[in-house]
Amino acid sequence: MNPKVNPDDNNDAITTTTKGGDWRVKLFGDKLRLNTSSSSPTGDIEQGQGFTQTASILQALEGYEYLALFFGANYCPFCKEFAPSVIAAAPAFEAHKTKVIFVSNDRDAENYEASCMKVKGIDVMDYDLSKTAQMRDLFGLKTIPALMILQNKDFHKDEPFVVSNAREILELDPKLERFPWGSIEKRQAAPLTAWERLFIHGIHGNWWQLGHKNVSPMHPKDMYMDEHAVRIRAGLLNVITWVAIINVFYMRNLLLVNIVFGIVSWEFVTSMLFGLTPFAPLGTIATLIAVVLQPTPLWKPANPKRFAWGVGLMLASTCFIIVQLKDKISEEAFRATVAAIALTCNLFTWLESAAGFCVGCFVYNNVLVKYFGKEECKECKL
Repeated sequence: MNPKVNPDDNNDAITTTTKGGDWRVKLFGDKLRLNTSSSSPTGDIEQGQGFTQTASILQALEGYEYLALFFGANYCPFCKEFAPSVIAAAPAFEAHKTKVIFVSNDRDAENYEASCMKVKGIDVMDYDLSKTAQMRDLFGLKTIPALMILQNKDFHKDEPFVVSNAREILELDPKLERFPWGSIEKRQAAPLTAWERLFIHGIHGNWWQLGHKNVSPMHPKDMYMDEHAVRIRAGLLNVITWVAIINVFYMRNLLLVNIVFGIVSWEFVTSMLFGLTPFAPLGTIATLIAVVLQPTPLWKPANPKRFAWGVGLMLASTCFIIVQLKDKISEEAFRATVAAIALTCNLFTWLESAAGFCVGCFVYNNVLVKYFGKEECKECKL
């Protein structure tokens, strides 16, 4: 979300008119390191080249309409992968009157210098941990690399962002043909009212359609799910786990066991294959509730959720099989096993519905990604 800047706010970081002078001096410092590096035929920095010149921040930014701030760090492998895209786009940014500045998030001066030498062709902000932290708070940054587009004019009158984080959009539009991208962001924005979500075909399709794609410009073919609907469905599943627990230990109705397992297994299988709508009954109900109560969707990648639901299906299937084999195992073993599984499902669904913590997604990002080479879900961390 783009923060609104009020000129009357008592904030030294962004005030433009009192005591400390221009906001850019307070944000970046009073000077900018100019990158005069040239590359050798092998692509390395030539000896003696580098940040040998500085300029006052106001002089360096004079005549530019926008600022493109590239946040990175020497320890970040994704920053190293993204840096060439920013460097390659630097001439296009210049053509659009946009100054590209590298903002180091390194933890010490040595790594700061190493980062600077990897962004030849881009000017660099002086190393200042306090100012970097101040920027992260102001811009709401949680992950790097990031590419923040700011207006260089009338900062005290307008919102500073054109695009909150243009990293993915730069990969989609490397020649900046649609820069400054603000209009793209608006076209991608979801409808804001329940009426629009219910009856108007949005950029990502109708709420009831088979899967929702084209949510991320970097992954247009990947399926996404509305986190609001996912959490509501987890609450509905939590109610079902209570019904199952009561039935197993008190009612002991085998027909109800079969009905509950049929609903849960169908729910998990269809949502893993097609998304929350339209074949998953609880997912469809949850999506409809989310449309009314939370019209603006919070899109999250489907893969971690699919893994989590696969775990849920496995637990439900194990519980169902044990119930069918009740007469062949001891009463103590039956009660202990079924109680452990049912209470685990109950806890997992409660954590997701009440706290927004998906155990399956946590396992996906910390086990499958680390040990089985799955692609990390960076968006799940935001």
